[in-house]
Amino acid sequence: MPKTDKTNLQVQSRFISRFRELLPPGHGLAEEIADVLKVSIDSAYRRIRCETELTIEEIFKINKKYPISLDEIFSNQSDTVTFSYTKLTDSAVNFETYLTRLFVHLQTVNKFENKKLYYVAEEVPMFYSFFSKKLSEFKLFYWQRSVLNIEQYQKTKFEWGIVPQNLIDIAYGSYQEYLKIPSVEIWTDETILTVIKQVSFYFESGIITKVHALELLSEYRAMVDMLQKNAEIGRKNISDKHETYFLYDSDVVLGTNCIYAIMGDSKYSYISFNSINSLTTNNHEFCEETEHWMRNLERKSTLISNVGEKQRYKFFSLMYKNIDGCIEKISAVQLE
Repeated sequence: MPKTDKTNLQVQSRFISRFRELLPPGHGLAEEIADVLKVSIDSAYRRIRCETELTIEEIFKINKKYPISLDEIFSNQSDTVTFSYTKLTDSAVNFETYLTRLFVHLQTVNKFENKKLYYVAEEVPMFYSFFSKKLSEFKLFYWQRSVLNIEQYQKTKFEWGIVPQNLIDIAYGSYQEYLKIPSVEIWTDETILTVIKQVSFYFESGIITKVHALELLSEYRAMVDMLQKNAEIGRKNISDKHETYFLYDSDVVLGTNCIYAIMGDSKYSYISFNSINSLTTNNHEFCEETEHWMRNLERKSTLISNVGEKQRYKFFSLMYKNIDGCIEKISAVQLE
């Protein structure tokens, strides 16, 4: 039997170590390798001990289920990062895959005791778009019609029931999972405006009716009510025993939506592109830089959850003013 190259052993050892870090609590490494590769437990242990080399096909199978940053494993180049993403354009099937992966990933985060999400929000965090099933349906319609250019939505107007119920259920489930994860969110006073502009534009374009527009803005206002209450108590759920919600008001123009996730010993960065999609990596150096950027934003922002009552009041009053202004404008329109 040929002797295994020492460099290969070092690379495989690093790969196995990263794989171990990604496993949710209660999952055995050997059992998971055996399941993914369809090999015996004994064969799995030989791979863990580097007595048997992992093939390219086996690495591919593992990486398909557990997105390990291969540039971190196979290279020491700090200026090269590998990202993963889901192709979305022009495909309703891909969009469902995207939503499902989002939901499953949030469920995975919640399996870890040590978990936290940092969300730099140029626009309202997408999980809040799923605050109610009505808001979910509108956002799913808007994304598929105006962002992804999915053909079946191009010549249709919005109405309740136009989006498949399974998509709404997946989206709403993602919101419920997000509520379980302790989070730091950094907003500006313009973060709230995106949905208001989308509803207003669709109403002026005749894509949604006046009744639907006012219903959606009422739902949006209810979502802000929920956020304000969470900010007042510093908790996402009233039953939370410790602070789980940290909301910051930033005067700095954010320029992007970005998520930084901590799951046990693993860290991930999600960089927004194409409106709703994201580039994902767990590259160590990149995640460290993302964390440093977010911490810097945090220091320059004002904490308005649980403390800063005056600043919090001003922050949410402006939100209500923007929503109510749009409600008044649409209500005043006389339809022929």
